[in-house]
Amino acid sequence: MRFHIQNLKFRNQIVLLFSIIFLLTCAFSGIAFYHLSAQNVTDNFSRSAKDAIGQMENTLETRLGIIDEKSRSMLINQSFYNTLAQYLNHPSISTNVRTMGVIADYLRDFERGEELISSSYLYTEAGDFDNYISYRRQDFVFKESPFYKVYEQEDALSVQWLWPMEDMIFQGNTVVIPCVRRFTVQGHDGWLYFVYQLDQQRIEELISGQHNFFDEIIILSPEGKRILGHMEVPSASLMELWEGQDSGESVVDGDLSVDGTSYMVESCQININGWKLFALKSKEQLLGSLHELAMRIFQIDAVVMIVSMCLILLISKRLTDDLIRLEKQMNYVEKGDLNVRFIYPYDNEIGSLSRNFNYMLDELEDMVRKRDRAIEELRIERNRVEEVQKQKRKAELKALQAQINPHFLYNTLNAITWEAAEKGMTDASIMASSLGKFFRLSLSKGAEIISLGEEGEHVRSYLKIQGIRYKDKLKFEIHIPEPLTKCRTLKLILQPLVENAIYHGIKEKKEGGLIRVSAVKQAAADGDVIRLEVWDNGVGIPKDKLKAINEGLKNGTKEEKEGYGIYNVNERVMIYYGNAYGLHYDSVEGEYTRAVLIIPVSYREE
Repeated sequence: MRFHIQNLKFRNQIVLLFSIIFLLTCAFSGIAFYHLSAQNVTDNFSRSAKDAIGQMENTLETRLGIIDEKSRSMLINQSFYNTLAQYLNHPSISTNVRTMGVIADYLRDFERGEELISSSYLYTEAGDFDNYISYRRQDFVFKESPFYKVYEQEDALSVQWLWPMEDMIFQGNTVVIPCVRRFTVQGHDGWLYFVYQLDQQRIEELISGQHNFFDEIIILSPEGKRILGHMEVPSASLMELWEGQDSGESVVDGDLSVDGTSYMVESCQININGWKLFALKSKEQLLGSLHELAMRIFQIDAVVMIVSMCLILLISKRLTDDLIRLEKQMNYVEKGDLNVRFIYPYDNEIGSLSRNFNYMLDELEDMVRKRDRAIEELRIERNRVEEVQKQKRKAELKALQAQINPHFLYNTLNAITWEAAEKGMTDASIMASSLGKFFRLSLSKGAEIISLGEEGEHVRSYLKIQGIRYKDKLKFEIHIPEPLTKCRTLKLILQPLVENAIYHGIKEKKEGGLIRVSAVKQAAADGDVIRLEVWDNGVGIPKDKLKAINEGLKNGTKEEKEGYGIYNVNERVMIYYGNAYGLHYDSVEGEYTRAVLIIPVSYREE
């Protein structure tokens, strides 16, 4: 009988085939191991190096950006700028002393909290300034220094980064990296120069956390001057390597040979000042551990092979066929067929698995039925809730609007009665006529939405009535541009604000007062809005009460005894237009009060 592999037991076939495949794999991997491992190591290093140099770039970019932003913010600060401009435009001993103190404070604030900054210095034609903490060199002359000469070119940028140097301005022999910012102040013809110097050692410490990952970190200026780094690598070679890379990537890599040693190089650019950051790693050191790695892999392969053969011998005989059959049933379930069942007659692990599988299918079928019922119930409930909410909003609008009219009617009739008794029938007739127009506009044939022009006429009628009562004590102006008169708005939103201005502003004032009603169109994130203002020069609102009013308007709460009308207006606007719109106040006690109401621009008829 000829030997055939299929005549062996299935378990033996698996063991034999596994052994052959494993041995062939080991032999092939032994031949290609070095090249594949070397490529894998370099690729892994390249990926890790990109992350590491990216972190360095982000760290330097962030810290230098913060320092740059602090310097810009300081130079445009109103107090700093105005003090410097006052001194330069009107120099005197007193302004010089004051300027020295102010600028010293700002320079100390600029340096405080940022350990990269070694010192700072400000030069003007009328004198120079520092923080009066560091000791300035007596022989330092700004116009003979590179800080000034770097601007001799006509097209020089306003911000210049210089190369590392020993501190020329202050004592201490610290190696610094200066940055010079040239600027002007209004009314002064000459240039001003602000110099801040970064501590080179602290910059090196900032990125030294990655030095164990790389053999060397080198930073070059845009012109190729050495900013940081100790290895004797020609700057021209690094710049040539940078210029030969694809500029589309934030981190670029390449290879560089230095004194017979090959290095992998990862590089990136610090955008804020154009510095080029190069990270070098020796290939020889990187690949030197491959032999040890090969031995470890061989040992692991041997252990894995032995363990795997033992496991295959133990479980392949009994499990393979039944598990394949169970897998087929699961595939049917995966396709959506929940009617399949797995029948297994024995009470072992596979039997328990089959029972759990069948129980799971029963539960799934029940859950699907419950889900469908729940979805239908939720859909019905959602439709019902939506309808209830619509009816509720309509009812709230009706109720809130209806609350305004009785209060105003009571006050107006009292005013008519008082005027008729005090002055006679002429003014009372005018008041009654204005009142009739007021109520005609208030009713608006039952419409809740009217034009902004009609709302303005409504307020004008109200102010005429109050003008008869208060005589010369009350004057008013209404400014609603013609294009805005066609805009649609809720009715009775301005009158309560005007009433509040009279009774809580003008009435409490001894002399006469002015009320100004205006409307302007403004752009907003969600579309154009109308800014309605009711301004009066009455007694104003105390700060604590103003804060309470605005918090009440924002939170939807109101005071029990006063201010009911303005909260009513705010609620109606927020209910109808949404929480992005509404009312707020600003005021200065004894000077003015302004009510500002924001509504969206709309021309839609409703």
